[in-house]
Parts: sequence; structure tokens; C-alpha cells
Amino acid sequence: MIEKSYSLGLVILSIVVATIGAYVAVEIAQRVRATDGRRRAFWTYGGAFAMGLGIWSMHFVGMLALQLPVPVFYDVLFILASVIAAIVGCAIAFYIFNRATVRSPLLVLASVFMGAAIAGMHYTGMAGIRMSGHVVYDPILVGASIAIAIAVSFAALAATRSLIEAGLEESVRLKKIGASLLLGLAVVGMHYTGMAAAHFAPGPAGWRPTDGLVVGTYQVAVVVAIVSVVLLALALFATRFESWTIATRSRFESLLDLSPQVIWFGTPDGQLTYCNPYWYDYTGLSERETLGHGWARAIHPEDRDRVLGSWQAALQRGADYEVEMRLRSSEGEYCWFLARSRPGRDESGQVSAWLGIAVDIEERKKAEEEAWAASQAKSEFLASMSHELRTPLNAIGGYAELLAMGVRGSLNAEQAQDIARIRRSQQHLLTLINDVLNFAKVDAGQTEYRMTAVPVDEALRDTESMIAPQILAKGLRYSYKGGDKTFSVLADPEKLQQIVLNLLSNAVKFTDAGGTITLSSEPSGKCIDISVADTGAGISPEKLERIFDPFVQAERRLNQPVQGVGLGLAISRDLAKAMGGEITVESDVGKGSTFTLSLPRAPRMDISDVPPAPRDAAGADDGQERLADRSLQETPHS
Repeated sequence: MIEKSYSLGLVILSIVVATIGAYVAVEIAQRVRATDGRRRAFWTYGGAFAMGLGIWSMHFVGMLALQLPVPVFYDVLFILASVIAAIVGCAIAFYIFNRATVRSPLLVLASVFMGAAIAGMHYTGMAGIRMSGHVVYDPILVGASIAIAIAVSFAALAATRSLIEAGLEESVRLKKIGASLLLGLAVVGMHYTGMAAAHFAPGPAGWRPTDGLVVGTYQVAVVVAIVSVVLLALALFATRFESWTIATRSRFESLLDLSPQVIWFGTPDGQLTYCNPYWYDYTGLSERETLGHGWARAIHPEDRDRVLGSWQAALQRGADYEVEMRLRSSEGEYCWFLARSRPGRDESGQVSAWLGIAVDIEERKKAEEEAWAASQAKSEFLASMSHELRTPLNAIGGYAELLAMGVRGSLNAEQAQDIARIRRSQQHLLTLINDVLNFAKVDAGQTEYRMTAVPVDEALRDTESMIAPQILAKGLRYSYKGGDKTFSVLADPEKLQQIVLNLLSNAVKFTDAGGTITLSSEPSGKCIDISVADTGAGISPEKLERIFDPFVQAERRLNQPVQGVGLGLAISRDLAKAMGGEITVESDVGKGSTFTLSLPRAPRMDISDVPPAPRDAAGADDGQERLADRSLQETPHS
């Protein structure tokens, strides 16, 4: 017999390869049970291949570890046959892994087939040895090797089955290592027992290798081992990545399922591809009725055209989308929802998908409607109380004037002074009440507007005579920078004059003696800007955004005898907005402020073509007088 020996390095390498292959097989076995459908079939085939690769690599490296004094070659066809035998054995194992329940008789039968497949792989590979000699087997050791393969296969299958059913217990890692070692031991034990059963007898001296043979060398064994380990590592990485992906997706899907609001995904052209369960529970629509463009049937008929039109506009722009709409519930009732959507983009910046949510805002809408109704009721009440509030004050003023005229007899100096105080207090209180009532009337939408083309230059010059007494009394410098005399704005003449007078009055009140007030106008796009600039104290940044709120004043001076209630700017801005305009402000503390009224242009015309604004014959003079009084009593920057 030919003396044989083994390369210790290749023996260790074969054991390492077998253990790694077994560990990967166990990982894939768990992945098979965690998936279904096509993914399950993919992992089943992949697992059988990976496990077969590990077993065969160990077997081939173990055969190459054999050292004989004569050259040894291996037949390629027998090598391929041994690979097939290994994969068949692993396929049997994965068949067991896939079954819901496995009783002991079936497990024993599977172990027999798997052990036989491993033994068949080994002895098929050994049959492919080509050398100047032949192999003689010890039948006892051959039987022992097969028995070892079957016995250890049974233990490995049982351990792996137990591991799969264990779920996520703390002992999983130990069971996984144990199952991997048992599988590796089944292959290693069978292989080296089978190698021990082989004896090599010398053959004819003139033997020469034929075609289709591979020479068995140390280098070939190392290459096979390295390639196998790399492939097994890739398979292990794939299982870990799949596990992480499924866990992440599971958490994400759980969030979608538990979300108390509608969540949906759509294609770049706006067709829905997914809605979370909240949508189906609320609307009662099926998936077939919802996906694509079917979701629109749940929108209230009065909102549908508006929502779909704005949605199409958002799709064309590729911009964020927000809309309020009413959705029909499964019970046929409609509730308000706030829907928002954002496009997802690919690396080139193109829209690749849409993600959207819809939140139930029914309670908020009810609260808004109740607040609006309460505000309207308040405003309508105050507006309707105009006559009742003004009548007593007018009576007080009238009787005070009669007393001052001496109708009830002559007054001494002290009585005349008291009557004068009564009249000033009455006028001041009447101004405050007028402000409140005017604001309430504007807020309630009861103000009437007579829109016409108003020549800007003429309207602004008319204000000079009304504001001049205040400017002279305080020692201020006033300048007017008129624009093109043909420029006109589309506005109510009385409301325009009321706004400008309020802005000028505020500028006078907050500009110290010797300061300057400038009134100017200039075109700005489709609007005309009317600006009132002063060199007063200015407004601090923290108050700049609040001065247009009702009952807010930029500053209250203790030495200023006449104070408003903080409604002048609120009324002015509301009037401007109602006429399609806006009021803005710029201010520097210590340098002054500039308030700008922007109103839309009217068609260009000659001043002579502009008809005088119609007024009520009985109230024209009274209205002009009230405007003059308001310019004197208006709240500063408020």
C-alpha cells in the first residue's frame, strides 16, 4: 500500500470552510421561514446552493489535503457529480426547514437522505481520483462514515429546526452556533472517516493523465477555499441585509398601519399606488376603488373641481401641495381634512414619487366657524348700536353748547370753563366710540364701497388743508412730492382720504417739533404707492409687526392728552385690503417711519374726465367734518 499523509493547514482550512458554510446555511434557513411567495423560493434555492457549496468545498479541500508520493489528478465530471450530490442533500434539508411541522419519523427519513447525499458526494468525488494506482476501501469504515453522516445530520437538522422555532429568544445565538458546529461536524466527520477507509495500492509505472483532469495541489485547495468563503460571506451579507430591510419595512408598515391619519404614495403623474388602512377604514372604499385616480370620488362634490385643479397645478410645478377639503366617510358624512403632499426626486432632480398625508381638521374648522360667528355677532351688535351710543353723546354736546351760548342764562367764568371741559370730553369720547363702531362695521362686512377712478394728485392735495392746522400748531415742516397728475387709483374716494388722513395724523403725533413729514406718490408695477414719511422716534422691531392689530399702539405718552384705542391702523389696513390694496411700514428707531398705501391703478384718464364722488346730500358736510375730527383725534401708529 502507498503511504498517505495530510496537510495540516488544508485540514484546518477544510474545517473552517465547513463551519462557515454550515453557519450561513442556518442563517438562510431562518430567512426562508421569515419570508413567503417568490422571496421564499429564492431563499430556498439560494440556501441549498450555499449549503451545498460549503459542504462540497470542505470535501474538495479535504481531498486535496491528502498527500501521496505520486501525482494525484481529479476527473472534472466526477467533481461536478459530487457538487450535484451536495446540493441534493442540502435541498432535502431545506425541504425540512420549510415544512410547518416535522415529526420524528420524517426527521429520521430526512437525515437518512441527507447523510446518504453527503456520503454520495464524498465517494463520488473519491471515485474521480486519477493516479498510478487504485483505491481500496475498508467496508467497516465506509459503513461507519455513512452512519456518522446520518447520525450527525439528524442532530444538525433537529438543532436547526429547534432554532427556527425559537424565534427571538436570548438562546438563539448559542443554538445557532451549536447547529452550525453540528452541520460542520457531519461533513467533516463523514469526510475524514471516509478518507480513513480509503487505502491506495500502487498501479502500473507507465500511467499518464488523460484529458479532463485537474491536478490536485495545495494552491488549488487554497483558491477553492478562498472563493467559497467569499461566496458564503456574500450570502451571509445578503441574509443580514434582507433581515434588516424586512425589520425596517415592518416598523415602517406598522407606523403606517397605526397612524391616525391618511398616508398615501403616488406616481410622478399623481396616480395613487398606496393608501394606509386609515383611508380604507374611514372612506369604506376598496383598494381597487381608491388607487389611480379613484380616490377623488370621496371628495365633496363642491370641493372636487377645486382640489383636482390645484392638484394638477402642483403636479405640473413639482412643488409642495396643501389643500383643505371635505371627505366622505363610510357612513356618508363629510368631514374636513387638511391634505399636504411633497414630491420625491431622483438624482437628476426629476420627480420620482409623491408622498402625502391628510389630517382630520373637523374640530378645528368647527372652532373657527364658532369663533367667526361670535366675532360677527359682536361686530354686528356694535354696528347696530351706532345710533343708541351716539345719540346720548350728541345730546350731551348739544346741551353743553346751549349752555355755553347762554340760552339758560349767562355763565360766570368758572361755569364757562366747566362747560368747555364737558364739550372736550364729549368730543373725545365720541371720537373713540366712532373708531370702535367703524372697526366693528368693517369687521362685520357692513361697510359700503363706491369704487371709482380717483386722481391721486388731486386727492392728496385736498388733504393738505385738513392736516395743515396740526402741522402748524406743532411746528413741523411739511412737503408734498406729487407724481404724474394723470395717475389714478381704483378706490372709494372717502375711504382713500380717511386712510391718508389717519397716516398723516399719526405722523404728526409722533414727530417732535422741528421734524419733517413728507407725503409722496409714485407708480409701482400695477399699483400706485402713497407714502407718508416722518422723522419721528420710529417703531421698535418687536412692535413693528403688531401695530396693525386691533387695540395695539406703538407707544403711549403720558404727556399726550389725546389718546385713541389703537384701531386707526387696523381700520386703515382693512379698508385698504377691501379696495384691493395693502399698507406696509418701514421704520428705524430714532430716524422715523414710512407708511406706504398701495392701491391698484385705474385706467389712465384726464383729470377733467373724473366725476366727483357721489355723496349723500344730507351727510356730505357732516362726513367731511367727521374726517377732519378723526385726523385730529386718530390713534398714533395704531
